[in-house]
Amino acid sequence: MSGLSNKTVVDNRQELRPVRFTETGPMRLGKILKVARRETGWSVSETEFKTKGYEEALFTATNQPVPRDVGISAATVNRYERGKLDNLDWRSLSLLCFVLKPIDPITNQPLEPTNALYIACEHPPYNDAQLYEE
Repeated sequence: MSGLSNKTVVDNRQELRPVRFTETGPMRLGKILKVARRETGWSVSETEFKTKGYEEALFTATNQPVPRDVGISAATVNRYERGKLDNLDWRSLSLLCFVLKPIDPITNQPLEPTNALYIACEHPPYNDAQLYEE
């Protein structure tokens, strides 16, 4: 039986919400990523270079051939930072989280990619506007 049809798994339907970007969520996530990039002292181009190096190292460490399209382009980094997420590339979001290590506004620990998605969708508990005030 799948988890969604199992009543014990889905007890409280109030907690279920479709995962969709809101108007402000991607901008909030972009701001967090931009702050993290600036704190590293990297430019957008340097961030592109760092994501390529990180992903190349992952392939090399697992003895896999390195694809030609590793890393995240500077244009994609820029789009994330401006909150221009028409669709989400999980690989890019994960790479940005692992390389930039942005801070989670709730835990004050490095932001996990799943929680970054929750910010972009303003999923509870990341829907509290006070978390993003300066």
